[in-house]
Parts: sequence; C-alpha cells; structure tokens
Amino acid sequence: MADEAPNAPAAAAAPTVSLPSRLPKSSLALPKASPSSPAGKLQLPGASPSSSGRLSTSSWKGLRGSGLLLGGIGRSSFFAEKQALVLCFGEAFTKVGLAGENRPRAIFRSPELRRRRMLGPELSGTLSQEEWVQVLSDFMNRIFFQHLHLSPKDRRVVICDGVYSSQQFRSALAFVLFKLFAVPSVCFVLELVLPLYLTGLHSGLVVDLGFGSAKVLPSSAGVPLLSAFSDANCGTKAVLQAIKKALMDPAAGNDGILDILEDETVLEDVLVCACYVTCDFPKDREQPARSLKSDKDAEVRLLGRDRALKVPAACRHGVTECFFHPQSAENHSCACDTLPEAFVRTLELCPMDIRAQLVQNVVICGGGATLRGLLPRLALEVQKALQQHKVLSALAPKLRLTPVDFAPICAAWTGGAIYGSLEGVPDYSAEDFRKGAALPDWLRSGFV
Repeated sequence: MADEAPNAPAAAAAPTVSLPSRLPKSSLALPKASPSSPAGKLQLPGASPSSSGRLSTSSWKGLRGSGLLLGGIGRSSFFAEKQALVLCFGEAFTKVGLAGENRPRAIFRSPELRRRRMLGPELSGTLSQEEWVQVLSDFMNRIFFQHLHLSPKDRRVVICDGVYSSQQFRSALAFVLFKLFAVPSVCFVLELVLPLYLTGLHSGLVVDLGFGSAKVLPSSAGVPLLSAFSDANCGTKAVLQAIKKALMDPAAGNDGILDILEDETVLEDVLVCACYVTCDFPKDREQPARSLKSDKDAEVRLLGRDRALKVPAACRHGVTECFFHPQSAENHSCACDTLPEAFVRTLELCPMDIRAQLVQNVVICGGGATLRGLLPRLALEVQKALQQHKVLSALAPKLRLTPVDFAPICAAWTGGAIYGSLEGVPDYSAEDFRKGAALPDWLRSGFV
C-alpha cells in the first residue's frame, strides 16, 4: 500500500497535478518541529517558539496569502469583503439574499409592486417617482431589517432589473437606496440575461413565465438582443383567473364557499395541488403514443374550512391551455397571445446566423415553469410551431431545453448571485448619484 503523505503548506497559485502512487519521503518538504516546541507539534511559519504555536500580529502578514488560513481560501475568502445584496423584484414574489449563495434567504409576496395609476376609464400608467419613493421606502426597510436582518450601509446592491422597468421606478429605487439607506453602490443588471449564468454558456434564449406575462429574450455572446424581445399574454395571472371562473360555475359544486375564491393565495393552492398541463406524446421507435391526462376530479382542502374545494377534471388541465391557445379576445399590451407564438416571433427578429445557436440553449424560468407537464408540452408545441414555419423549419431538430439545477422561480436571482460575486463588475456609486450621473437605461444605451 502506498504511503500517505501529510498535507504540505499550499503554494501560492500552484497548479493541481496528479501525484504518482509512491513518492520518496525526501521529496516532500514538511514543516519540522522546533527544538524548543513540545514534541509532536509543528512550528508554523512566522510563529515564535515561545508562543506555543500562536501567531502574533507581525506573523499574520506573512500568512495572509499562504493558503493555511480558512481551509486554503486565502485572500479570495468571502470574509475579506461583505457579500453584496441581490434583489430580484417580481410582480408576485420578490427574492432577496446575498451574493455567492445558491438560494435566496427570503421569498415573499410583493403586491405593492403591481400598483398602477389610472389615467382614464380603461387606461393605467406607472406611478410617479414621488409615489414610488413612498412605496419603496417601506418596502426596502422590510427587506433589510425584517427578512435579511442586516444593515445595507457597507454592502453593494445588485438589482435584477426588468427589461422594460420604468425610469420612475429606477430613479426612485436609486434615491431610496442612496439617500435613506446609504448604500455604497448599486449595480443594475438585466434580469432575463442572468439565467444563462446557470448554464455556463454565453448565448441562449430565456423564457420567463412570470405573473403578468410570459417574456422571451435572446442573448448572443453575452449581449442581450433587446430588439428581439417578445412577450405573450399568458402569465400565471391568466391561469388564476381561469381557475376562479371555473370554480365559481354552479356545476363545480362549490356553493357556499365561493367567498374564499377572492383570495389569490387560495387560487394558487388550487393551481399547485390540482392543476397540470396535459401532454400527448407521439409514437416513436421505442414507445407507443401516450397521453398525460386524467379524468378524475380533485379536492383541495384549505385551512380553517370544513369543506374542500372541488376541482372538476376538465378544470384541472383546461385552465393551463392559455399558454398554448388564446382564451379571450380582450385587449392587452403584449405582442403575442401564446407562448409558441412569442418564441417564433423572437427567432424571426434575431439575425439569421445566430438562430441555430440560440435554440440549442433554451432556459425556462419563472413561477409558471413549475407546473407539472409544462416543459414537455412546451417543447412539443414549440417544435411543432417551428416545423410549420417556412423559414425556421430547419431549426426544429436543433431545439434543446437546458435543465438547470435550481428552482425555476429563483433562476434569475441565482444568476444575479453569481454575477454579484464577480470582480470588476461596473457599479453606479453614491458619488455618481451625487454628481447627477444618468442611471443605466437598457433602451437608451447598448440597444441591439
């Protein structure tokens, strides 16, 4: 059996090599015990013999980069600098945490971010900067001191910014962070680019199934193609409205408990516990044609209620068809009605020479991506839409959905946590804010 050599002090920036099975003992430079030190104890470099191995202040400087401290982490340790705060705002849920971590420290509801100002009977717009300051001051105070329990004064803040977030919201957010919470710097990064950090590839197509709409954005060589951005009116909000309408039908048998359907959390429980996306798999060489569909009704029991909500079999899978078939003819601000339509429209707007590269790295994220059966059905529907397209039909065999090892609802935040831990990231500092420098605007600078 080969002799096991003790661990030697790690050399700075030494490459990792594979050692042979046997090494002569003379080839290993091991620390030797001092004559005045107790037997069996090693004398650390820089420690005086009279201190029994303890390091003095003068010897600390010699050990900072030696790799002996913190398990070999050395200067790159996260103890050297406070981790940045990563904030990912969503219409339904907001994710907050620290850079370098693999999951958010808190996920909570944020309905205040959906506030709109009515400009007419059927027309609404975003809030003014002063109104956003009032909303965000309480909102950020809750994030820092109730959810994260830390002071933001000495920490950078990474904002996972939306593609079309309003300038009023961005200006109010910078005012609150710099004036009220005295953060040193803020980094705005595009939200729909961050999930690509989880794949290790710099080019791809991100599909975000959010609350209000589904958004599709391509990126090539790390550059987001904002001119090819598309959205569809098939977010989780449309699914919840379809569930509410189906359960209020007298044929569903929920008379007497219809009042609880006004609560959005109850509708979300029904969606998670009882609903799914049906999928018909075509026949292939190994398996016959099969369908993922159930004809059984479901019941969802709620806290504080003696009766359970009855969910008909048709409602369980029928409410999720809004992703693939338009359910209503109402006016909306989205460019497309269904998710495959938005996918195809995005590829049409992309340059011809990068389309094949984009469809081979498709990342699905957002809360709606957790629905059972959605991913295989989406792959089949998108492939079918590409096959029926005159120009894009050659891309159908190259379609690849890239799986990620993180929850889809946290994919953008996790990418922001990776981005926030990198060095050399450009920041918008407090000094820039005092000088009146313009905030980053995706539609004004770097539009591709």
